[in-house]
Amino acid sequence: MQRRCWRWLWIWVGVLVAGCGQLWSSETPAPETREPTLPLFGYTLLPPTLTPSLWPVGSATPLLSVDGISGLPPLALYLAVSGPTCSETPVGSLVCLGQVQNRHDLPVEQVVVTVQLLAQDGTVLASGQSFLARQLLSSGQEGPYRVLFDEIPEGYTRAAAFVAAGRIAENVERRYAPLELNHTSGVFIYDQYQITLSIMNKSRYPADRIVVTLTLLDRDGRVTGFRQVYLDHARQIQPGETLSVTVKAIPQGPNTVAFTAFAESRPVLN
Repeated sequence: MQRRCWRWLWIWVGVLVAGCGQLWSSETPAPETREPTLPLFGYTLLPPTLTPSLWPVGSATPLLSVDGISGLPPLALYLAVSGPTCSETPVGSLVCLGQVQNRHDLPVEQVVVTVQLLAQDGTVLASGQSFLARQLLSSGQEGPYRVLFDEIPEGYTRAAAFVAAGRIAENVERRYAPLELNHTSGVFIYDQYQITLSIMNKSRYPADRIVVTLTLLDRDGRVTGFRQVYLDHARQIQPGETLSVTVKAIPQGPNTVAFTAFAESRPVLN
């Protein structure tokens, strides 16, 4: 199995919440500044040689196939899995990234994704699971997943993914606060994406337990990395209030050219 040597850049993230005077950041010294490329709204092109060359492997088909897979929930037939795209880390582990799209008419939650590492003949060599990095997946929406394997099994050639669990979400209006999210700026600087987002609470209740997720993509829409940031639980957004958040993240995979983002929270009913 051929491997390429590369310089690993693990995720470094900092979040600046404007108006509340709180800062989360790595203490790692900032590397030499690189000139950012022209930022586009929701789509930022990167220098072609900036991202380290990783070792990607084959991806599963984007739509779920139930052949040979028993015990899948019926809901899984409506959840389209893209990826996984897997890359080896410098410590010999394997990180597999992808997305799930909800093609059901109703919102779903508690989605669990299984990734299998396969031999050339389809034999399952290892299996891992992870919750989707999105609490509520409304109809037509996508959410990223990441499954990490501690080691690469001998004979591994490709990976496959499918939805192992999930359920229709109930009482959505009382359990999830609707947030409107806009990209206000996005650049690539200091070897990382720096995206500023504007989050507005569209609910008639205050919103807390705010989670912001930034997903990085290549030209084919494959996930090259994502970062989830949990804001201070004491921080609330009042109805109609806008909160500005800046998220910084380094891609885990090669050829990152675009990003998407979303925010979630719970309403404060009492």
